[in-house]
Amino acid sequence: MQTQFDVIVVGGGVAGNASALGLAQTGARVAHVCLDAPASSDGALDARIYALSNPNVSLLKRLRVWDALDATRMCSVSDMHIMGDSAQTQSGMGGQLHFSAYDTDMTELAWIVEQNNIQKALQMALRFVPNLTAFRTNASTLSVRDHGIDLTTHNGDVLSAPLLVGADGAHSWTRQALQIKHTFFDYEQHGVVANFACEKPHFNCAHQWFFNNGDVLALLPLPNQCASMVYSCKNPISAHIMSMNDAELAKHVSELSHNTLGALTTLTSAQAFPLKRMLAKKFIAPHTLLIGDAAHTVHPLAGQGLNLGLQDLSTWLDLMTQREPHRAINDPVLLRRYERARLAPTMEMQGVTHALHRLFQSPHPIARHARNAGMSLLDAAPPLKRRLIQAAMGQQTTDAP
Repeated sequence: MQTQFDVIVVGGGVAGNASALGLAQTGARVAHVCLDAPASSDGALDARIYALSNPNVSLLKRLRVWDALDATRMCSVSDMHIMGDSAQTQSGMGGQLHFSAYDTDMTELAWIVEQNNIQKALQMALRFVPNLTAFRTNASTLSVRDHGIDLTTHNGDVLSAPLLVGADGAHSWTRQALQIKHTFFDYEQHGVVANFACEKPHFNCAHQWFFNNGDVLALLPLPNQCASMVYSCKNPISAHIMSMNDAELAKHVSELSHNTLGALTTLTSAQAFPLKRMLAKKFIAPHTLLIGDAAHTVHPLAGQGLNLGLQDLSTWLDLMTQREPHRAINDPVLLRRYERARLAPTMEMQGVTHALHRLFQSPHPIARHARNAGMSLLDAAPPLKRRLIQAAMGQQTTDAP
């Protein structure tokens, strides 16, 4: 059976589901190809947590799913404390940063949301889009034609469309099928995630510690006096952490965080995933564009991986809906506009996170002094600090009053 669509979207993660929904809401006939398990409904906390920036909250509102999220499972971030490795000693070198939503003219710095919470809302919305057809299978082969893309699924369906959107993650089948090359850097670290109940209230404040071996620990606020851990650490350390039982894990993280939130109680067992930076050589190909981790991955120390991917989608939706009347949905000019718009912010975020990782990995006394002194100087410069956090959170920067 061959079926004609306007767009084929491959991918069932947050970026893939959001892409399928957003494109369908423009009126396009969408084929959504993915083989992903439904969001969990057992009520347990999800260890995978995202810090959504305000522009991406706006995107989810645009997709009409923000109000469908379970508000009792979300937490706003009003403050953020960042500690360098000298702030954790008695060296007197400083090395602390404090960001406040109030000081940066925002209602909040970000929203902490479970992956499962977002997926539930997206999957529910996808069921009620009449011009979307879901193919619960994997993609098998594709052919690039003059008119667009022909894609065959494992079930034997042959789908045709002028545009293919690959939003299928870091190991993207779409990217590999089109032989799009990519650059790659292995941090030789794992991101270890888990959730904890906290003895002390967090007051909607996110805490982050940079250690002098390049490891980074973050505790992000969750509702009901809970916190989510994202610990980027070297592979031997992550292996040691993954060998701990829940009580040992909670005690270890309490000590690493200097008991900032008091004694911790483990709510979800630790999970670990390898940390790698990846950048596709091209974000586009004939009749095709890549979105999210299919095009780029970054170190999680800034929490911007999903934010970058959702802004890819937001940019494409704007370009597609505002295109000139004579331009088709797969017009090469339109695709090039997308690549130009997304390449610069992606490379900038990759560069910043990579540089921070390398800076704190260096044990040299000069590097240590420079990084901690720099943090203290930045903390004492409110206008510069305001611009930095606004840029990091995707806000338009404003001059100091």
